[in-house]
Amino acid sequence: MRVMESNTGMVDYEALIQQIQRNLPTLPIIVNELTNILENPDTSTQQVEEVMVTDQSICTRILRIANTTFYRGNREKVTDANEAIGALGFDKIKDVILTTSVFKVFAGKESAEQRFSLEGLWKHSMGVAAASRAIAKYLGRSWHETAYTCGLVHDIGKVARFKLDEDNNDNLFLLDSQTALDQKINFFQAELSNGSPRHDYLGYLICRHWGLSGAVEGVVRWHHEPNPDKRQKVRLDSDTSDLIDLVIVANWIVNDLEFGFSGHEAADTPSDALLARLRIDHLGKVIEDVRSELELTEDFCGILENA
Repeated sequence: MRVMESNTGMVDYEALIQQIQRNLPTLPIIVNELTNILENPDTSTQQVEEVMVTDQSICTRILRIANTTFYRGNREKVTDANEAIGALGFDKIKDVILTTSVFKVFAGKESAEQRFSLEGLWKHSMGVAAASRAIAKYLGRSWHETAYTCGLVHDIGKVARFKLDEDNNDNLFLLDSQTALDQKINFFQAELSNGSPRHDYLGYLICRHWGLSGAVEGVVRWHHEPNPDKRQKVRLDSDTSDLIDLVIVANWIVNDLEFGFSGHEAADTPSDALLARLRIDHLGKVIEDVRSELELTEDFCGILENA
């Protein structure tokens, strides 16, 4: 049994994850396959096409997006997967597949209370994904697609908590959001203050259930822990440690730029030590790169919503 102490008692995560899994879709194998393929610089269009066509619903959606005015322009209608890859490019193909697969779990009722909605969290997560990839590319890291995946799912535990509220007909998640807003603290700190289930640990359990990589699991588990010495089973000199630091920076920038809403307004500023570990010397340049990327992501969110 997974039981973790909170500030006010014990949380039975085993029971919570079993409850969540009854309504949680499985993540298609295509997600892991495509991430690995796209991080190989020698990947061909044919390899991407072979993976893409294994899921007809995803392939259909990609074709619809490739045929939007934004991507097709004045060219003839895109009719097959190969043409769609040419129109969208590798990065956007993966983005569509990931968001279509991951955010099936965002389907459900929306709450207008306390400024929280699943749509706002979805947009925030898309922003952190795009920011994480942009920062990874800025730093010259080869694992920028993994960074995108990590950013996309870093708050998946919040979705789980939101759905637990729906299942149990209570408002514990919204109470934590209100606590964060009232006390001007981040959502994670509000969870600790109220003795609530922690979204970082719930998200980690979900990623294990989905069979995502150890790097993604590590980021989801520790994206609120800036001290690498406290990240259990994560080596300081590992890519996972760098990914955690990078997503912390991306999360802070996206919150600061108010792109979407993740349940709070008070993201912690990354420490000088964390920025030094990533070798970020010009934070202003990174923020401007992310700002530009978020403008594109805004357009992409609109296309995804209408596709």
